Amino acid sequence: MNMRYHDPLMSHDEAASDLTTGDQSKITTALISVGLNETDSIWAQEVCLQHMNDNNPAIASAGIVAIGHIARRFGALDMARVSPALQQVQRKFPSLSGVVESALDDIEMFT
Repeated sequence: MNMRYHDPLMSHDEAASDLTTGDQSKITTALISVGLNETDSIWAQEVCLQHMNDNNPAIASAGIVAIGHIARRFGALDMARVSPALQQVQRKFPSLSGVVESALDDIEMFT
């Protein structure tokens, strides 16, 4: 598998719009953009928490990855909300344990 890094730079309005499309590809791309580029950390965290609860594991995974980016960029998260959300998604999708652990590593390192 060939992986490459790509920063899907979107404006706040573009990301917010794509998050409502129901299109997995657009939603996951928008979540990664939110994690990497959004300037409103509170909104970004809320969006990620909402999508971490999605029934689609790809969307939940993108929300988890984005939470890690937010921790790195802003140095703070509402852990009273983030920790239970990460535990819940790990129970719901055991296959995402590695993604959750990676996000927890970022959170520990940067917050």
